[in-house]
Amino acid sequence: MMIFNKTIDKLSIIENKTVYILAVTLVTLVAALTYPFCCYGETCSNHLCRIINSRPIFGIVLPSSPTSIGFYLSKLKLIHSYNVGRMTFYYGKLYHISVVISVPPPIGDFSYVSIDTYLLEKLFDPKFIVDPGTAGSHVSFLSMGDVLIGARIVNYTNYMTSRRGRIQPGEFSSLVTDDEGYTLGNPNPVYLYSDPDLVNLAYTAALQVAKYTPAHILHSIAGRRPWIVKYGTQGSGTIWFRDPTQIKQNSSIFHEDDEAGDFPIALIPTENKIPFVEIHTISDSALNVPTKIGKYFHLCSVFAQNRSNKIVVRMIKMVAHGYRIVSTFAGGLEDPYSNNIRNKLIPPKYIYKWTMENGIKR
Repeated sequence: MMIFNKTIDKLSIIENKTVYILAVTLVTLVAALTYPFCCYGETCSNHLCRIINSRPIFGIVLPSSPTSIGFYLSKLKLIHSYNVGRMTFYYGKLYHISVVISVPPPIGDFSYVSIDTYLLEKLFDPKFIVDPGTAGSHVSFLSMGDVLIGARIVNYTNYMTSRRGRIQPGEFSSLVTDDEGYTLGNPNPVYLYSDPDLVNLAYTAALQVAKYTPAHILHSIAGRRPWIVKYGTQGSGTIWFRDPTQIKQNSSIFHEDDEAGDFPIALIPTENKIPFVEIHTISDSALNVPTKIGKYFHLCSVFAQNRSNKIVVRMIKMVAHGYRIVSTFAGGLEDPYSNNIRNKLIPPKYIYKWTMENGIKR
């Protein structure tokens, strides 16, 4: 059975939106290309140069939902905003560290996230890219409030099928042979990798921030200390899975631990050789609690995004107080983790014990 056959019914809807999305995307790109890059305070006519006096250390790409830009604006000092098309960027200081933040518009699937990330990098030239967000669990013991550091990122909608419907990860990976016109080596890699120093920083910050998840968030009779996964596989795609059978089938192929929509936030920094990391707190787990868009889902989403945001703020605070990040680019297309990333996560003993005692269907 094909995993993604449900998407076929949506093709007519997608087709009707295609012209609009492409048109707005083109306008945004043309607008971006008319702006000169920033020269950080040098005398010139560029408005961007006049509002920015130092290169941002962190570029933060927020999800469009749940809305959390106010969380950062309440903490930033010397805030300036800058608009390009439908994109808005906020520049300021947090613990005396220069930060630039963006929130891609909630349309266009990967398209707007890609453009937004590209503009953030080319206009502001941050040293590091951080993606704090929420995600749906694809691992039975990984539940609401748990934190996954995306050391490895996979686009599970990048695939080829056999004539019988078998999924082959990487749309062109099976075509990499000289006689078919390709240079040896995969032109369409399955996995991208976060920077190890940023993963270490994010993990340390998460341990300091995420201490306890209450029972009502876990949909349980008891709360617990969250599971913080240091070497997680962040799944990403333009499909939102809510069927446990499809989730299990998909994760057996791509080995993702959760799902979100942030593959472009890994892809663009990889192309521009900027260190990046993705930090996602679990907001829903269809393997445990049926995912229904309602008050409980919204409550968990806000809780999860707030936890991810607090981790990023702690990361910035640690850097401001002397935590040193080696700024050489690592990760991207190359795996720097020496087999630390597992295709199947093994829960800590306290997570396993809590799960068995609280009787949630796993």
